Amino acid sequence: MTESYFLKIFGDRDLPDVKPPAQLASMEHSIVSLLLLLLLCVSPWQVTAPAPAPANGTDGGGGGRPRVPAVLVFGDSIVDTGNNNAVMTLTRSDFRPYGKDLNGGVPTGRFSNGRVPPDLLASRLGLKDLVPPYLGTDIADEDLLTGVSFGSGGTGYDPLTSTLVAVLPMQEELNMFAEYKQKLVEIAGDAAAARIVSESLFVVCAGTDDIANNYFLSPVRPLQYDISSYVDFLTQLAYDFIKQLHRQGARRIAVLGMPPIGCVPSQRSTAGAGDGVSDCDEARNRAARLFNAKLEQEITCLKKTLQLQTIGYVDIYGILDDMIADPGKYGFDVSTRGCCGAGMFEVTLLCNEVTATTCADDRKYVFWDSFHPTERAYSVIVDYLYPRYVEKLL
Repeated sequence: MTESYFLKIFGDRDLPDVKPPAQLASMEHSIVSLLLLLLLCVSPWQVTAPAPAPANGTDGGGGGRPRVPAVLVFGDSIVDTGNNNAVMTLTRSDFRPYGKDLNGGVPTGRFSNGRVPPDLLASRLGLKDLVPPYLGTDIADEDLLTGVSFGSGGTGYDPLTSTLVAVLPMQEELNMFAEYKQKLVEIAGDAAAARIVSESLFVVCAGTDDIANNYFLSPVRPLQYDISSYVDFLTQLAYDFIKQLHRQGARRIAVLGMPPIGCVPSQRSTAGAGDGVSDCDEARNRAARLFNAKLEQEITCLKKTLQLQTIGYVDIYGILDDMIADPGKYGFDVSTRGCCGAGMFEVTLLCNEVTATTCADDRKYVFWDSFHPTERAYSVIVDYLYPRYVEKLL
């Protein structure tokens, strides 16, 4: 892979300070080999200089009085609105065709064609149309007051997951939140800052990369744990993360479970014949269901321990599973492959305008790339989850 190839993808920006994978241009290679190469070529995460912030609608999104003062988001690529732009990692999406339906087609670092769940949720809450990333941009006071995303694509509850791909660990997201709280104090004062934190909606979305890109891809954890023991390990880490959020003042916390990982196009290809239409991988789905069941139990225990009913488990498995199994029911045509490229393994650097074309109409696709849903699919999911889970925490 030459530097000119990266220049075509990233334009005139500074290139990531990493050694590029030697076989990236060979699109016939399996997703396993490609991802292993990515894992081996990254360096420890480093934060880079800020970039200009995208235009952000702060006019109240859905209109009317906001339901909460802010939405504060933690987790992985599903909720990363651009933090990885400021991190020296290959797990990034700040290049075309990512973001083609948002911000005038200028990539923002969201892992989709357009808006992602934090944006859609903030709009439903009446806050704003786009949730900015905490890192890498100059954030206006109004945006700090109404919420940001601390999410980092590729991270997980397991610290090894973020280490493998040189992204922000979940603990660092908590550290950034502590820093964010101090900024709130500087803007609004102690009392108002404390009120914003206690009344805001916190969203935690992690675990998928722990299973998909750590346990089933890296050889380390399977040598230490069988899948049941590893899920126990993850749920304990999730429990501890939620408790730390609570200690820092969070009182309304929505904790998302895992999706049907084995039905995601890249995981079908990894586990199957690489044709993108293989059956869902039951081993991965079983791990996701086991995690979800144990996470829900842990949250139930935590609610009793903390005597707080506004911590809730959010089941995303069922709705996405149904969308994949019966896409026509939701107005989609394609659910077994992504819109980008062949749709079987193109994700992050493999989904680029140099080597991968995009489908004619991404609104007909459940998945944008081989791992992440389209904005329209996210909209369906958020519309389903909001009245069933989110409103109960407000």
